[in-house]
Amino acid sequence: MASNRDYVIMLRESLEKKVDVLRILVVRNQEQAAILKNPMSEPDELEKNINLKAELIDRITMLDDGFEQLFNKVKPEVEAHREEYADEIKKMQDLIRRIADLTADVEAAEYKNREYAKEKFAKVKSDAREIKKNSEVVSKYYKTMMNPSKGVDPAFLDRKK
Repeated sequence: MASNRDYVIMLRESLEKKVDVLRILVVRNQEQAAILKNPMSEPDELEKNINLKAELIDRITMLDDGFEQLFNKVKPEVEAHREEYADEIKKMQDLIRRIADLTADVEAAEYKNREYAKEKFAKVKSDAREIKKNSEVVSKYYKTMMNPSKGVDPAFLDRKK
């Protein structure tokens, strides 16, 4: 059976894992920004990136849930013997500060990426509208040329004999 000291070490290790996952999430956000800024990027690239980020967020949620359960288990012991766990508590406080900084970085990048996505999707929508408009013009021209009774007789357009 694990001792309370082991549980406290497990708490710290859980926070270390969360720092690692957040660092990876920062990188994934940078990749997502590059994908969104690149006019030649494929939708599959964005989807793959989003799926990878979703997996990371799921891991963070699992780490948070495990941390909370374990913390609730050892909290009375740690509070009663705070001086005995002072080193681990200090390490955890440092990790929590790093987590807060990384979380702020992730949130800022998410906001920027949301703006990049709005721009990209507005451009795609505009391009689609332009393609549709051009397609309608071509279609109208084709119909006019194929049905001379409703339009200009092609014989009047081409006077070469």
